[in-house]
Amino acid sequence: MTANPLRTFLLMLSRAPPGVMLVMIVGLAVVLTISFTSNEEARNTEMKRRLADAEAHNMAKTKVVYIVKDIAEGQLITADALEEKVVELNRVPQDALTNSTIAIGRTTKYGISTGQILSSRDIAPQGISLGFESHVKPGMRAVTFAVDSNSGVAGFIAPDSHVDILAMAGTGADTKVAPILSDVQVVAVGQMFERQAKGQAATPAGSVTVAVSPEDTQKLVKALSASKLYLSLRNGSDHSPVATVDVTALYPRTVKETAATASGDQIPLSALAPPPLPLPDFISARGPSTSNDVAPTPPPLHEIEMWTGSKKDVVSVPAVH
Repeated sequence: MTANPLRTFLLMLSRAPPGVMLVMIVGLAVVLTISFTSNEEARNTEMKRRLADAEAHNMAKTKVVYIVKDIAEGQLITADALEEKVVELNRVPQDALTNSTIAIGRTTKYGISTGQILSSRDIAPQGISLGFESHVKPGMRAVTFAVDSNSGVAGFIAPDSHVDILAMAGTGADTKVAPILSDVQVVAVGQMFERQAKGQAATPAGSVTVAVSPEDTQKLVKALSASKLYLSLRNGSDHSPVATVDVTALYPRTVKETAATASGDQIPLSALAPPPLPLPDFISARGPSTSNDVAPTPPPLHEIEMWTGSKKDVVSVPAVH
């Protein structure tokens, strides 16, 4: 069994003469000093190396792709929406794209805002096209209705436009118009649900699809059956609400319905009461004839007896008035 080196050295030191003992003590001190100094220098060297690596990492820069204009969810990424910039490496997310050519022509998986660093998780996998359902936000419902050139703003409405929906009811001087829904998102125009590149001409379509809440879905469908709808196009940055009404407010109400409104009862949808139909010319003013009508009874005749000898004749003549 090998003895402890320090214990062995101390045993030798205790048995050595005084002069040798002094030399051994001095030698031990020198050895300990050198060993301590060597370890301290090694630690300092390692610390300096780590500091240099950290500083080099902080000073390192790399190229990333920035978004210079908003891109809606499900839209194609174009070159004019991207810009490459060189930034410090410690500011770059792990999944950031370092080359804009990787993203151009791809489809966004989520909406991307200006100033954001584009990452791989923001774009849909290559070869996969997002379906129409992805354009309808959770909790919303898509409703389609017909429009024409006048009610559809001459085809200048596009997917992701925001509109107010107005209802028109009545005719002539009794015509009434009022908004029934405010700041509604258009998700499709005809069969097109992706916004095309800017600068193209208007694309008229026979229908539009909007995204509304379940409550507004019922309100919109009721207005579709009771009135003609018009769209009013908003500026892309204007989302201020406007006062809306139910389509029933465009129709006159009876005394009974007015009383129900005052009491807080819900009034069902009702159209204008039709005017009474005129009587045909062949019906007399005293009313239509019935099968029980009979001709008036003529007045009784007067009887005159005429005698010729013993013979009597009776003659009936009308009464004279």
